[in-house]
Amino acid sequence: MTRQSGTVCGPHGVIWHDGRCLPRGIVSPNAVAVWIFDTGVPLLAALIVAVLVYRSIKGRTLTWSVLIATSSASCWWLETFGDWAQHLLYSPVLKHGHLAWWCTTPHNPIFMPITYALYWWAHAWAILRLVQWAKTSMLPKLTLGQGIVLFSIAFTWAWNIAVEGPATWAGLWTYDPPIGPALEWARGTYWPILWPSLLMVGWINLIAWMVGLPEEQTRLNRIERLFGLGGVLARPGWSRAADRSEGDPTRGTLKFQILRWLSWVVFFNVTFALTLVLPLFLVRMAFGLHSYFLPLP
Repeated sequence: MTRQSGTVCGPHGVIWHDGRCLPRGIVSPNAVAVWIFDTGVPLLAALIVAVLVYRSIKGRTLTWSVLIATSSASCWWLETFGDWAQHLLYSPVLKHGHLAWWCTTPHNPIFMPITYALYWWAHAWAILRLVQWAKTSMLPKLTLGQGIVLFSIAFTWAWNIAVEGPATWAGLWTYDPPIGPALEWARGTYWPILWPSLLMVGWINLIAWMVGLPEEQTRLNRIERLFGLGGVLARPGWSRAADRSEGDPTRGTLKFQILRWLSWVVFFNVTFALTLVLPLFLVRMAFGLHSYFLPLP
């Protein structure tokens, strides 16, 4: 399925059967890891999302968990641009497709949308619970924003390496060449220690601060206030509450829930592009970093 590529494909590159030049370390990934990411994690994510959707339907409203899971999943298409900019290549052995757009990485795994729903939902939930625990047990005057700033770097970095460390070790993907210092595994794959792992501190922690705790979903959060949904909710026909002035977004009518969901999706996608994809692009374009496998346009 592969053959030696010579110098055209780089010193440790091979040609995959689709003609693409790939790092040798990802063409024969660990079989157990492939099953976990191709089958196990998507099944788990789909099950969790199904439970969240069921609870949302039962409660006749879009819950905090459904909103953050589906809004996160909607950002999956932006991943491939950021991957190109950070030299991230997936193993072609994974079930994949390819978005043949400008400056995108090949072999995009088909598990991406559903795992985005699980990964970012779990991350936001976990950082919020960590801040909540710190506030109740040690720092009673700690605000949500202060807590997220306090814990975000260490927590997000640890979260990232817990997921990407084993995945790059198993050959599911690699960053080649890595930008900055990196861990190099025995199969010749890389996990960069600082970039983009520290860049990831921004987006999901911003999201956690904007959406607030799940227990506070009966009040308009920062995203919903930003989009002026309080005024919409107060109009006749937009709320199921007897007193529209209470401003409970979970009591909104179906058309309000759709508008609410769209506001989350827009905010998630715009901020994902501005805080993650754009900085990755600017760094690569500014410094002209070369990759045999994802060359500059």
